[in-house]
Amino acid sequence: MTTSCFYKEKQDTSQLTTSESTAFFVSIPIVKFSSTQAPCISVQIEDNTFLMELDLGLRGDLSITSSFINQISSKTFISTVPMYGFNGKEHLTHLYRIPKVKIGGMILIEPILQENSYQSRQESVITQNGNPPSPREPGRIGWELFHNVNLLLDIQNSRIAFCDSIETLKNHGYQIESFIKAPLLIERGLVELEAKTPIDLLRCVLDTGSTYNILNTEIEEAKSIEEVIWAPSNSLEYSSFKINETEFGPIIFHRIPIKLPIQIDAILGMEFFENHLVFLDFSKKQVYFRKEIKKAKKQNS
Repeated sequence: MTTSCFYKEKQDTSQLTTSESTAFFVSIPIVKFSSTQAPCISVQIEDNTFLMELDLGLRGDLSITSSFINQISSKTFISTVPMYGFNGKEHLTHLYRIPKVKIGGMILIEPILQENSYQSRQESVITQNGNPPSPREPGRIGWELFHNVNLLLDIQNSRIAFCDSIETLKNHGYQIESFIKAPLLIERGLVELEAKTPIDLLRCVLDTGSTYNILNTEIEEAKSIEEVIWAPSNSLEYSSFKINETEFGPIIFHRIPIKLPIQIDAILGMEFFENHLVFLDFSKKQVYFRKEIKKAKKQNS
């Protein structure tokens, strides 16, 4: 599994994104699901095409491993910043600006590319019985790449889409009347919402880079995360899980500590996205959900 919820210290860099001034809807196929179940899509930078994991837990536009960074000749160095994994370890990350990136029919102008070290990538994965992690994709796509074009995640149909508004979704056949709406919280640099359980009000990070739903829980000092995460007793099921007073439960969380510079209550990972259609409307700071009938899981290609 992976719990790649990353936090980046706020920078003065900005992203410029091109989009049509009128209604638009651009659908992109999910090529495969990674070994950690993250959706992967094709991304073109210059003449290179990279398969990248869509990781909403990554604050930033794009991230690529150091072994691939030299394939991109048009990059311009910006600065070096600290990045943090869920385990609290700090890694210095080089930031570059590139002229454009193409995803399907969309061209996004002047995104920021993070150089991600092999070490930090390996540390973001928890494996069972000390086994080595499966090979990762060359890069990841963070949520900030989409904040000017909005994002639909249709995991069951193996597609994502760029879309200007919820009304345009309706024009493309989506039954928006059945969607549940809630405030989208992005002021901390993460994609979050609030949810109620029978015990607590949780501020939850929406993170396609996480395999499981995770509840931030301290563990005994004598035990490691690897020892705890796979234990059957580590799962916690809530009979009720409400978003904006709408019932979504029951829901199961895996309990592990999340050590970041900011407090994280919980993460909604691919366990959640596999069963819900999700539309992130960054322009209006709203998130929409629709419960989907579960289909047979597709195998990785």
